[in-house]
Amino acid sequence: MDNSVLKQSFLLCLALFAGLLTQSCNPTEPEAETAVPANPSKDSDRLLGAYYFGAGYFTLVPKNIRHDLDEMKGLGTDIVCIGITESDIKYNEGNIRFIIEEAHQRDMQVFAVPSRMAGITAGQPIEPPLFGYHHPETAVLRKDGTPVVRKTHGILSSFYHPEVKNYFIETTSKMLEQFDLDGIIWDEPKSTWWEWQDFSELALKDNPEGDYVKYMEDFADFFSDINAELKARQPDLTIVHFDEACRDDTVVNVSATIRHLDYFGTDGKPYPLTKTENITNRDTKVLPKYGERYLKAGRENDLKTMMLVENQRMSKAEVDKMDAALPGILKMDVDLLLYYYYGFYDEAPEYKMDVIRKHIPKFKNQNIQ
Repeated sequence: MDNSVLKQSFLLCLALFAGLLTQSCNPTEPEAETAVPANPSKDSDRLLGAYYFGAGYFTLVPKNIRHDLDEMKGLGTDIVCIGITESDIKYNEGNIRFIIEEAHQRDMQVFAVPSRMAGITAGQPIEPPLFGYHHPETAVLRKDGTPVVRKTHGILSSFYHPEVKNYFIETTSKMLEQFDLDGIIWDEPKSTWWEWQDFSELALKDNPEGDYVKYMEDFADFFSDINAELKARQPDLTIVHFDEACRDDTVVNVSATIRHLDYFGTDGKPYPLTKTENITNRDTKVLPKYGERYLKAGRENDLKTMMLVENQRMSKAEVDKMDAALPGILKMDVDLLLYYYYGFYDEAPEYKMDVIRKHIPKFKNQNIQ
């Protein structure tokens, strides 16, 4: 082989080698689209959490979970919040543990949302509370003596029954023992609705006049005792408590006195109230104005504040309203902001998530005076 042929062969190999280097340093288009953006603000004292409900529920695709967690991390998320029901502890254990381990590998904390417990807590939809069916004697009784049984939610048990408090402590303690959790979130307790106040013999023994403020104070003591037990088991456990923005001032102010809490706040729609002559109570479940009462009450009780942006079950028109309102919500005096990662029952899920992706990363860069 003469020198010219050798030289051509050498140049060809060099070109091929250079091409391989170029390919390895420049990802193809699909890989570039899924790349994770840099964490927006690592030094912020404010925390961002994602409600991640139902992911890996029995069917678990590891690459899907990892993709979701990577995106949450890229949005600046510090905490992944997962719903855990009584049944999940036994039947969904492996999937829950997988999500927790993957989140911790990305330096994100994991908070459990104990869901549908004795009909009292909300959280992950929707499993009728098994406790009430096994303990019908604990049902809340109205003034006429009829039990509170919700068609799709089952029996609402009364916090006046010692069995209910024991159930909360034992079940949540089991979650802490079984899973490597960093926090607990008490999501929208249903006991605080005045039309579901308990007038059973046991309740009236403690509150003979059936006074609603006294009832709420007993409710606060119920969760205070549970929180104390959980903190005794895991002293570094973070505990969050919130209720709906549409609740009355008694609920706001008394719930803020619950002891052994770290964060207190509310959830609601992420846009202002639509002006109408016929405003119902549910219409006031919005973060602007009505949610701010919770922030004030929390501060007055030396608690950090939180809000959950209810970006689920939204029409496209409601997403547009959220797009306009979110910048103002991000500037509220909130220490912990939660959002739904792909909230359920949406008309245009990707359209909505694009709005979340646009605004949520800015939360930790707000300078709140």
